[in-house]
Amino acid sequence: MKNPDTKELLRKHFGHDSLRPGQAEVIDRVLDGTNTLAVLPTGGGKSLCYQYPAVVLDGLTIVVSPLIALMRDQVDVLVRRGVAAARIDSSVDEITRLDLLEQLEIGAIKILYLSPEKLTEPAMMMRLKKLSVSLVAIDEAHCISEWGHSFRPSYLRIPRLVKSLKPRSILALTATASPKTATGIRKAFSILKRDQVQTSFYRENLHFDVSVCSEEEKKSRTLDVLSQSGRTPAIVYATRRGDVEELAAFLNEHGVNARAYHAGMPADARAEVQDGFVAHRFDVICATIAFGMGVDMPDVRSVIHYHPPKSPEGWIQESGRAGRDGLPSHCEVLLNGDDRAVLEGMIQAKQPGKPAVRAILQNVFSQGPRAIISRYNLSTLNDVPIELLDILLARLETSGWITQEGASWMWCHLVPLRWDQSARERLMKGFPKQQQEMFSEMLESRQRISLFEMSGNDVTKMNKLVGQLRELEAGGEVRLKMSHSLTHYRISKEPQNLNELADEMLEVFQDHARNDIERIDSVFKMALSRRCLAVSLVGYFGEKLTKPCGHCASCLGKSRPRKLPLSSTREVTMDELEIIQRLVAEKRAPLSSPQRLARFLCGIYSPAMMRYRLYQHNHWGMLARHSFDDVETITRSVI
Repeated sequence: MKNPDTKELLRKHFGHDSLRPGQAEVIDRVLDGTNTLAVLPTGGGKSLCYQYPAVVLDGLTIVVSPLIALMRDQVDVLVRRGVAAARIDSSVDEITRLDLLEQLEIGAIKILYLSPEKLTEPAMMMRLKKLSVSLVAIDEAHCISEWGHSFRPSYLRIPRLVKSLKPRSILALTATASPKTATGIRKAFSILKRDQVQTSFYRENLHFDVSVCSEEEKKSRTLDVLSQSGRTPAIVYATRRGDVEELAAFLNEHGVNARAYHAGMPADARAEVQDGFVAHRFDVICATIAFGMGVDMPDVRSVIHYHPPKSPEGWIQESGRAGRDGLPSHCEVLLNGDDRAVLEGMIQAKQPGKPAVRAILQNVFSQGPRAIISRYNLSTLNDVPIELLDILLARLETSGWITQEGASWMWCHLVPLRWDQSARERLMKGFPKQQQEMFSEMLESRQRISLFEMSGNDVTKMNKLVGQLRELEAGGEVRLKMSHSLTHYRISKEPQNLNELADEMLEVFQDHARNDIERIDSVFKMALSRRCLAVSLVGYFGEKLTKPCGHCASCLGKSRPRKLPLSSTREVTMDELEIIQRLVAEKRAPLSSPQRLARFLCGIYSPAMMRYRLYQHNHWGMLARHSFDDVETITRSVI
């Protein structure tokens, strides 16, 4: 570090006496005004790479992150340490947001955390362009890659927006970037290859293990691992929500204090479980991969993959949540032949058919020169996962078919904080009579109202209405609850043949499916190879270890069979076939195609299953013991 006051600043604001490997190289580049890519593995200290420069540099540092929990925690810590930090994301109410914008204008904030969606709002960009921006840091930068393991379409617009702010430097950060993904990040943010700082993915304190065991043996193996001294706190990752809940119940029955965590739980319940685990109120959290992003818990002693990870990126990132304090920690993957069939089946199951893709395209291009898209409706009504819908919309945008032009909300609920007449009069004061009548109607209804209907389906009027409602909320007498987000697009060109475009999009999805299956193949090859597991994992990211780790399953000579055990599967009975025929006869819209019915019978959560709560149906998952392909063959013969 070139700054002589480094140690004093580190100690005062961040509680550190020194920097970790890679941090000094990144910080020096940022302070020199150099665009930089920092590839620092989980636990490598990425946040300090922008927090320290933010304190040193004049002007504002903007941190773009999709992780609301991380933003909340980092802002709280920074404020306690005397750093003027704030965040604006979907969880911040309007009054707080307006106050923060005022503080920004007077230069009272040094670090501003923004979600990608907030950065892309035109009003926010107009405000930021008036400020002196010293640094923009983009966390989870791998999300810009359509071929990465967690693509987010909002990231596609970030490079252009960030460059328009004219910061002294841009810092892209990620914990998991393959050489292909890193190249894409550098190109997007104009970063030279020499300015990519990458520390080793290898962490000597992580001991990798692989156990091949049948489904019946997995629970007992998990219990054995967690019962050993020094193996908790622990995270156990499972693929399906039902497995998470069942495993947590099993562990509790056998004396291990465990809780379940998955995306199907209410937000407050998830927050309670997460906070309880971090506070060490219980020993084990059984979770889907919905848990862990942005959670800073240094003393996790074990990470067990009850089902194998879907990719090498997931394996190294999720395992990397263990041992962030540098002490020895255990990382184990349990697998069998059924797991591979399930993972590959889930990829095939989420692939949309041509009717679904055509229906989405029809919705986009039938609205005239402007299209207003409800991602929720398009996803659930056509049973297409949000991540695939996002890829489709991103491809349409990058190929020049459509251009995003802002966002809005479908529903609004105006909640008065006081009901007395004097408060009502103060609330309405200064607004024209027509607006007063409209606001009164919204207050009297005591329920959500369609912004579309109130504005006569006119986007300009709707945006004006939202502005008035925001103004009303700023008075402090009401709270505004907006729901069901909408995205606005300008149609740049019309397709001559919708079927051809649908076929083109289907080919895109098939390419992604092949890419996902190749990742699964890489996981199983590494897990079953006699080669050092650490060498294989870091090799996937282009890194070479000079010697084997010496303490993984391969280095310790643990044998794993090349042929994985498969469970014996009970044949489909006549009673089950009759149930399938009755389901078809009911003609339910969410079960109207062979694919949708197969998802239902296999118990695979999908947008339509969630919207119509079909997971509560008596026959949900009735054929989960069979592969998706086999079940779809049956449903095709029936429908």
